[in-house]
Order: sequence, then C-alpha cells, then structure tokens
Amino acid sequence: MSAHDAIVADHAYEKTLRWWDGFTISLSIPAALFVGMGYAIGYIGAWTALALLGSVAVIACLQNYIYSEMASMFPDKVGGISMYAHQGWRTRSTLVGPLATYGYWFAWSSSLAIYGLQIGRLVQAEWFPHQTWTFSTGLADIGFPHVVALGVLVLGWLLNVLGMRPAMWIMYVTGVLVLVPIVVFALVPLFSGDWSLGNLHWNLAASGFPGWRTAIAWMFVLAWSVYGIEAVASFVPEFRDTVRDSRIALRLAGIFVIAVYLLVPFGVGGMVDQAKVAADPVSFYLGAFQRLFPGGDVIMTICLIAGLMLLMVMTTADGGRVLHGSALEGLTVKQLGELNRFKVPGRAMSLDLVVNVILILFVGEALAVIVAGILGYLLCHVLSLTGFLHLRRDEPDAERPIRLGRPWVYVAALLAAVDTVLLVVGALSAKITGYGSTKELIIGLIVLSLSVVLYAYRRIVQDGETFVWRESAATAQQEPAGEPAVESAADRV
Repeated sequence: MSAHDAIVADHAYEKTLRWWDGFTISLSIPAALFVGMGYAIGYIGAWTALALLGSVAVIACLQNYIYSEMASMFPDKVGGISMYAHQGWRTRSTLVGPLATYGYWFAWSSSLAIYGLQIGRLVQAEWFPHQTWTFSTGLADIGFPHVVALGVLVLGWLLNVLGMRPAMWIMYVTGVLVLVPIVVFALVPLFSGDWSLGNLHWNLAASGFPGWRTAIAWMFVLAWSVYGIEAVASFVPEFRDTVRDSRIALRLAGIFVIAVYLLVPFGVGGMVDQAKVAADPVSFYLGAFQRLFPGGDVIMTICLIAGLMLLMVMTTADGGRVLHGSALEGLTVKQLGELNRFKVPGRAMSLDLVVNVILILFVGEALAVIVAGILGYLLCHVLSLTGFLHLRRDEPDAERPIRLGRPWVYVAALLAAVDTVLLVVGALSAKITGYGSTKELIIGLIVLSLSVVLYAYRRIVQDGETFVWRESAATAQQEPAGEPAVESAADRV
C-alpha cells in the first residue's frame, strides 16, 4: 500500500448504511417536535402553531430535494450541507466554508445540553419528584435534572465513539419508540371525546407585536428543529449505494416530516387547553397521553426520553462528522480530522461532549444559547442554497447523478430569500418568543468569528500557506491530497 493509499484509508468511513438507516436517523427530527411544540401552542395557539410548523416543514422538504442533487455531486465530502456551501462558494470566498461549518456545528452541538436537560426533567417529574436539591458551580445552580443530563451526554458520546453500528442499533430501538407518540397523537385524539376544534386558537396578536413579525419570529425558532432533516446528508459517504440511498433517504425524510408536523399538532392541539400548555410546555404531554390511555403517562415518558436520546445520538454523530469534514478540507484545525479505530470522528465528538458539559455546569439553562445556534444554522442553509445556485451557474456540465429540473433553480432562490428573511427578522425578534436576547446573538457572532480565526490558523500556521480570500476555479477542481474517501464501484452511477 502506498503512503497516499494509507492516508485515504485512514480518513475513509465504512460504507455500511442503507437508505432506511438514513430515514431512521431522520426520525430524530419528529422527536424534536415534542421539545418546541408545547411552547408554540402555549404562546400563539394551536392553529397558529399548526400553520407555522406545516410551513416550515414544507420548506425543509423542498430544501432536502435540492440537497439531494448536491449530495450526488459530492458523494465523498464529509460534512453535509455545510460542505455543499463551501463547494458552491469557494471561488467567491474561502470564509464561507468555516462560517457554514461552525454555524451548523454550534447549532447542533449546543442542543445536546437542551435535550439532556429535558430528559432530566422528565425523569424527575415521573419518578423522582422529591429530588429537588441543588448546588452551585459559581455560575449556575445544578440540580437532579442536570446530573441526569450529564449522564445521558456521556452515554450518547460513548455509543457514538464505539462505531456507527452500535449507534444505529440504538437509533432503531429509540426510533420505534418515538413513533408511538407520533402515531397516537396524530390519530387517536380525533376519535376521542376530549378532542374539540374549540381548543384550537389563533393568537398571533398576543405578543403585542405585528402578526407578521410574530409569525417570522416563531418560524425562526421552529426551523431550528424542523430543518434538521438535512442531517441525513452528513452520512452520505457512508451509504453503500451513495446516489440511490441518499436520494431516497433525503426525500423520504422530507415527505415524512410534513405529515408529522401537520397531523401531530392538529391532534394534540385539539385536546389540550392553551393556558395549561403555556404553564407546562414540556410535560403536558404526559397528562394528555394519560387521558387517551390509562397509565399512558409512564409510556409517554419512556417514549419521549427515547426520542430525545435518539436526537442526542444523532446530533453527536452529525456534529462530529461536520467538524471532521471541515478539518479534512483545511477549514479548521487539523487535529479534528482524525478517525478513531472504529472509523468514526472520536476527537470531534469528544469536543461536543466537553462543550455541553460546560453548558450544563456553568450556564445551567442551555435554552439560553438557542438563538446563538439558530443564527449560525440558518446562515448555513442560506449559504448552501446559494451555493447550489453558484454551482448551477459555474459548473453547468458537472456530473450530477441526481439532477433536478430547471424550475428548481427558482425554488432554491426563493428558499434562500425566505431563509434570509427568517434569519434577519427572527434574530432581531427573539424577545417575542422568549428564546433569547442580544447577549445570545453576540454569542452566535463570536462563534462565527472564531471559525474564521481557526481557519486562518490552520492555513497560515499549520499548513504554512498564504491566506487567500477566494480560490481560483482551477484550484477548486482539485481535491485536497489524500483526503477523499474511497468510492465503491456501486457508487459510480
């Protein structure tokens, strides 16, 4: 084996996944519905929440169709849509890659603490209601939910660093469990005497702000979870039949999320009182499930915990691959560009663990950083969609095993414009939803700025090259030496 072959093999993921694995990964996103839906119903009413969730789901589905073409163009690129943004923009600006990568990574990574704390609160409410002790770390008060959150963080990290197969088996089990509340809340309430159209309300004006601004502010928050079905793209290099599996997984995930984000809010919203949901937006599901099935609160708790655990396992896997892919492309420090002996990015996923332990111990209420994460995440989508437009213009004859029709160029332009509006108006309207403030926006900007600093350090100090603002077209056509993964014969479609 030559030195070049050894490097390639060292950085290559094992191609073990099929499209149903990708779809299973995407099941984590409907699980996120149970994190944010209660807040939306409680603040703006079930009808409003249904309309906004459905709208965001449709946008997410259309985006996934566009990302399926880009996935087929770059089947060996690790990092999903952040890497597509880099490929589409690199001849215009080398800074887009690091900005997209870190904007994407921080949004996913910071959510781990949020999901862990949600699990901790559910465990406390159902089985340990008297565990109300707290202690201070000097910056935050830590209680029973925080300790549980630390435990599940470590568990999710451990499942991932041992390889993709153990993580997938956990995703299969938790994916089945999360389907239980989805199916029950989508269908059963409609045949229950507790369900009524009278429980569904429009309350866009309740915030005191113009209705259009309130709608955009909530879509900004809801997009944080719904758009996450694109995470399938981060695993494209691991699909056995790259083109076929990625096409089916990305598009099926998009269609499925539309159905879930329309049916579940309709079913849940019709059987709950808005004021009660506003008072308890996280665990009100337990009482609702109990009304449908005697003893259902325990079942619902287990299913919600399973769904959140699914989210955490997937998020760790996704975020680690994005950082790993960024290092392979020379966009961040090279130490993150290593795979462990189980052929997964152990170092990058360990960084996720450290960041979230810090959030739990020293921030306490991790929801405070959600706006900072959404800021970078939506920016990544804008850059990825406009990257698609650049690739169509700059490389019209490039190989595209999945090629969308001409109308999709206009769809991509429209989606990029919509996401830009959500980004700008939503970021400036965080006080409407209560999900953050100017401080959180500053955190987001610091994270994005740090990405540029790390990129400059990688290029100038670690690689010994001069800093360039954009790459030439000729350079962009060349792969970094030794970095691309090995493609099987089945992938050359």
